Amino acid sequence: MKTKQLVITALALTVAFTSCNKDNPEPEQPATPSASAYDNGVFITNEGPFGSGTGTISFYSRSNGALTNDIFEAKNSYPLGNVVQSMSVHNGKGYIVVNNAGKVEVVDAGTFASGGVISGLNSPRYFLGIDNNKGYISEWGLSGAGSVKVVDLNSKTVTATIATGKGAEGMVKVGNKVYVACSGGFENDSVVTVIDATTNTVLSSIDVGPNPKSIQVDANGKVWVLCSGQWNMSYTMLEQPGSLVCINTTSDVIELTLSFASMYSQPFNLVTNSAKTTLYYTYDGKVYSHAQSATALSTAAVINRNFYAVGVDPTNDYFYCTDAGNFSSNGKVLRYNATGMVVDSFTVGIIPGGLCFK
Repeated sequence: MKTKQLVITALALTVAFTSCNKDNPEPEQPATPSASAYDNGVFITNEGPFGSGTGTISFYSRSNGALTNDIFEAKNSYPLGNVVQSMSVHNGKGYIVVNNAGKVEVVDAGTFASGGVISGLNSPRYFLGIDNNKGYISEWGLSGAGSVKVVDLNSKTVTATIATGKGAEGMVKVGNKVYVACSGGFENDSVVTVIDATTNTVLSSIDVGPNPKSIQVDANGKVWVLCSGQWNMSYTMLEQPGSLVCINTTSDVIELTLSFASMYSQPFNLVTNSAKTTLYYTYDGKVYSHAQSATALSTAAVINRNFYAVGVDPTNDYFYCTDAGNFSSNGKVLRYNATGMVVDSFTVGIIPGGLCFK
């Protein structure tokens, strides 16, 4: 579950989303996939109904434009579980983080055949591959304490726990350091925890601003963090607005903080283009861009529509934007070209919340 599924946010998104008129016919479901069906395309993680049922994975093929829904259960004859939070591909393996089920399903990224389970997790969020033998999994932990689990990728077991700020979320690796955005989970926090990936020890904690969720690395090796801000007790306005923060990864000092103006809208979904020279994010019902060299937030939107999740395809810089609709029936993915013009759309599973490009 994403924390932006809070009641007030969900209501706002439900009002903002409208049904999608496709420019092209929806791709037909292909026949049973071949042994390497998933080598060139995009995985869409569908969270599934919160608290019941199962999440699913959809796959869109760049090769032929075909869409296949619920590929995990079709291949393995059992459901993923609730809630499918995210997916990452590392060394030919897919790591599917299932939040409420407290596990990570490991699959062959080409066939989607099950390769085992990493279990014993508490509200896991994201997976990050460190090397051929080690991975990190961020988790909210018990009572939102926040931690990163160190995983032996060969045995698929947790070997250590690294304490972080509350509600550990997105992670990026720069050199031998891993930067972990800590949003607070069900509480509040405002830090990025810096970890030495060689020794699995905490190097520092950087205070970036309330509710840091998304985190990316630019072409210069600097880390950008999108902070969503903090609501007041009644969720009627933000006590502290959101911000976009740049960290110098040589000194681990904040170089730039850009605050958003609105006290009623939060920024989400920080992603980059393929060259990592431009950042994108959703804010105030639109998608905006930010050049890595810019010192002010843009006032011109790239796409004039709100989305639940956004990703940029590294092969062609197309935007993949998800519409969760009413959060209880199948959602959609809309594709836009690099200039922000709509290309087509297709129907996926319930609450499409993540995108993984392969």
